[in-house]
Amino acid sequence: MDEYLLIQKYFSNIGSAFLAEHNVEISVGDDAAVITPKDNIQYIHSVDTSIENIHFLSSMAPEDIAYRSCSVALSDLAACGANPEWYSLAITLPSPDGIWLERFSSGLRDFSDEFKIPLVGGDTTKGSLSITVQVMGTVKKGEAILRSGAKPDQGIFVSGLIGEAYLGLKELQNHKDENSNCSAYLRPKAQISLGRALVGIATSAIDISDGLLQDIELVCKSSHVGAKIYLDRVPTSTNDKSVKVINSGDDYQICFTAPMDKSMEINQVSEKLEIPITQIGLTTRSGKLVLLDELEKEMVIFSGFKHF
Repeated sequence: MDEYLLIQKYFSNIGSAFLAEHNVEISVGDDAAVITPKDNIQYIHSVDTSIENIHFLSSMAPEDIAYRSCSVALSDLAACGANPEWYSLAITLPSPDGIWLERFSSGLRDFSDEFKIPLVGGDTTKGSLSITVQVMGTVKKGEAILRSGAKPDQGIFVSGLIGEAYLGLKELQNHKDENSNCSAYLRPKAQISLGRALVGIATSAIDISDGLLQDIELVCKSSHVGAKIYLDRVPTSTNDKSVKVINSGDDYQICFTAPMDKSMEINQVSEKLEIPITQIGLTTRSGKLVLLDELEKEMVIFSGFKHF
């Protein structure tokens, strides 16, 4: 099967029902997509590459590999408070296995249907399995939530539970397939609705990809603030609330800062979206990230995920 036929068979109509509402005039099948810009908006763009046995397990179902690769890219848009508009996909394959591609395509359709966005283009090449997903979203001018907006003496909040993906990955690696935690690793949910709801409330935000503490430190550096995090306040589903559990990454929850007088609005967002939101600390003027145990003694912080 040549590249043209492969694209036409497995990728040409994914999310096609959503092309018009996202102003996509030309989609998959031409040299490039044609998209008409909207008035008074800014584009939010991100790209993520997932490598076999580094970012996902080779034993995973093709449907889950597809969904996961797309969702982790989209999570960056959630942290910025953006509306998803479209995505493109570059995939490197060792061979054009029709059964595998059919299942992979099914995972892409699950993703497109859930977030109502079309696949508008990409590329296919031969080599070790690698998946690069480019996502594009929009915000009204000046509304993007960035890492650089935190101020001292603001609350630090996190959505959902931290460490679920780490626990799920351990279960998968131990070949225990019947475990509810596995879904957090196999199909992480980009928190798009929460990101949109935090516009005008959050002063900064980041998605938890490389580890809670490691990602909070990125916000601190961008905003020139410090942070005081209380380990016992970090929401987890396990009694083993260790640094390893909370700082291993792949959670794709949103961590954000907000003034303390926004607490009522945050609670309302949490209730409306049925997403737990927990305050886990405060920003400080120190410029240093500090993790405190239940006796408020400073703890050693181990590194999260490292790309190199």
